[in-house]
Amino acid sequence: MLHARDAWEGATETAEIVVFPRASAEETREFGRRAERKPVNLVVDLHSEEIGWRWFRGAATLAGLFALAFFLAPGFEPFIASKVAETPKGTIRNAQLSDLANPGAVKAPIPKPVGIQVGELNGIRRINGDVAGGLYWSLRNAGASPTIAADYLKAIATKIDVGEVAPFDRFDFAVIPGKNGEPDTLLYAGLDRAQYSDVQMMKWIVNGQTGWFDGAADQQASAGLMAPVAGRITSSFGNRYHPILHFNRFHAGIDFGAAWGSPIVAAADGQVVGAGWTGGYGRQVRIVHEGGLMTTYSHMSAMVAQAGTMVRQGQVIGYVGSSGLSTGPHLHFEVRIGGRPVDPLTARLVSRPVFEGPQLAAFKAKLKQIVSIPLKQKSAPALL
Repeated sequence: MLHARDAWEGATETAEIVVFPRASAEETREFGRRAERKPVNLVVDLHSEEIGWRWFRGAATLAGLFALAFFLAPGFEPFIASKVAETPKGTIRNAQLSDLANPGAVKAPIPKPVGIQVGELNGIRRINGDVAGGLYWSLRNAGASPTIAADYLKAIATKIDVGEVAPFDRFDFAVIPGKNGEPDTLLYAGLDRAQYSDVQMMKWIVNGQTGWFDGAADQQASAGLMAPVAGRITSSFGNRYHPILHFNRFHAGIDFGAAWGSPIVAAADGQVVGAGWTGGYGRQVRIVHEGGLMTTYSHMSAMVAQAGTMVRQGQVIGYVGSSGLSTGPHLHFEVRIGGRPVDPLTARLVSRPVFEGPQLAAFKAKLKQIVSIPLKQKSAPALL
């Protein structure tokens, strides 16, 4: 080693200095890091670009942006389809379960369209006609004003899904004609349906509140809560692992799995105190009942009930959806007593009649008076 050091020191006098070339930026990048990639440019002038893979890539990008903007637009819900009943072949008959149990009670075949019929008695005007070209425009062609037609649809929607109205059904409504230029007032909204039970909704005042009541059913409240939707329970009341937030969280209600657009009904009689967007609950309807009990219905795709209105048990208040913090179409149903959530499966209501005594007799007498108004054939007037 000593001899090698002496030889190296002696060679330094004649050694040649060699300058190494400077390393490139690619070679001097920090160890362990990838080289920077060239940015991807999706901007393509479709007008001047030649047809090729760049042109098709730009066209696909533009189409994707348009589709995303359309999908995120407010009110866009592509999965809600109007449920218009299809006309089966042959003679159509009423298919209620009670009729199937008693074949002799089945209705006669559907009569042919008879056009528009009108009648007036004791200051009440009644109009009857065929559903053709849509329920709203059928009402308008029969002489109903836009306001009356809209009120009729709202009244019918408290009982059924108006999308189920078929072209062979007949509408029936009654109004109190306005005086001195005042608008007419809708008093009765009926629907004679061939496939399902008829609808008879009449406006009535109960405890100072005006609402629509079903004249075809007994005005009796249930002793318990009604299932708000036709579906199975997919999540129960209590602590659970949240499927979106991914941690254990108290579940203040129960979830019903149901198809998108399935009708949601009020679990009991009450007054709607809220109907709108409520944070993670999405579209939500809140109903207050007697005894300090409140029910809520969340994640709706559309709402029928309006704040301040009275609703009956079994009345349609909205439709199943997946709005708000939701993984798919379902109904989140809560019951609260004094503001505290309770298990909906254990909640009970006090049984009481809605109508009784003189009030029930007056309701039935008024309904009979309206549906007994004689009708005469009349051609459809021009739209108002």
